[in-house]
Amino acid sequence: MGIKARGSLVLLIFALLIGSFGVYVAAFARQRPPSVAVMVGADGAPTLVLQTVGTLGFGPKPDWPSFLVQRSDGSWEQTTVFNLPAYSTVRVKVLEYDTQTGLRNNFFGQPQGLVDDAITVDSKTFTGSDIVTTFNPDLVAHTFTVPGLDVSVPFVGVTNDAPNQCSVAPCDESNAHRTIEFDIKTGAPGTFRWQCFVPCAPGGFLYGNGGPMQTVGFMDGFVNVV
Repeated sequence: MGIKARGSLVLLIFALLIGSFGVYVAAFARQRPPSVAVMVGADGAPTLVLQTVGTLGFGPKPDWPSFLVQRSDGSWEQTTVFNLPAYSTVRVKVLEYDTQTGLRNNFFGQPQGLVDDAITVDSKTFTGSDIVTTFNPDLVAHTFTVPGLDVSVPFVGVTNDAPNQCSVAPCDESNAHRTIEFDIKTGAPGTFRWQCFVPCAPGGFLYGNGGPMQTVGFMDGFVNVV
């Protein structure tokens, strides 16, 4: 085979490799976990019920910290894509099963964008200036931060020595957890990206900001206001 023919073969192989990689990236980009609509509470109010876990703990997916959302039938779905009604007050209840990690930026330690500037933690309600002094950034496990809705809420985690910690998701309320409840308002329809701002990807990820932190379905996702 001559030099020109070998050169053409190399270029062809290279083009095929680039094309295959492009197909893989496009397929990966199109993948998204299912979207789950909020439930309707007993009083008719739209309600989003979440749980956060330190490790998903099962299945073929990476064994990462994750969010799960409760469906109307009581089952839990591992997804971070939520459908909320437009121009509504939405109640959010979070069962936090993960342990305290701490924030690198204290700005995210203060709840923001809440109705009546109020948040309830383990049945105790905090409002106004009490929020600032109550939420120690070092005790936060995760956050739910939606810049497009001006909402950011830290979730206080369980202590490292808490008994009966959850090891396999979905967790049960008999496991050690914190319960965080608050209301947010939605406006016009749109799609808004949300992100946890607690670096919770230890191990082989630089500064804890890779892996689940960059993957929809684990520590970031979308709020669809419809």
